[in-house]
Amino acid sequence: MDTNSTLPTNGRATAREGVDGMSSASEIRKPAQLPSRFDVPVSAIGPLFRARLDRIFPCRVDFDLDVNVRATARVLGGYYRSRRLVRLYVHDTEQGRRPLEELFDTFLHEIAHHLEYTEPGSFSARACGRVPGRMHSRVFWKILGELKYRWVCLQS
Repeated sequence: MDTNSTLPTNGRATAREGVDGMSSASEIRKPAQLPSRFDVPVSAIGPLFRARLDRIFPCRVDFDLDVNVRATARVLGGYYRSRRLVRLYVHDTEQGRRPLEELFDTFLHEIAHHLEYTEPGSFSARACGRVPGRMHSRVFWKILGELKYRWVCLQS
């Protein structure tokens, strides 16, 4: 071996040096999407979100939660009134795994639909405010605003 070699004495390149001893920082490939903090396993999202909800608003009427791994282009979630089912779609067709914060925001949105139908009285409403042909009523926006406000207050 040449004594003028640019490799370190142990024969291995360091993290900052390429095989030829030159800096290869520009050649390091980063993943397209880095997690914002920590990627929670999909199986843990449901229990995590339910625990968060219990801290900001304990639901009187139970609901089912489906954390779905099917990739979607635009749909983030849905609420199915007849089954009292909240569904979240964890993956985006183009971007991959959706951030946890976006998923929780969608969860609160769908829970607001659940609460509007099952317990509007908890938010000073006589009944569900849903008008045929409109997805979101004033009661819905009041509920969603209250849920988000309580979550923000809990964070500080």
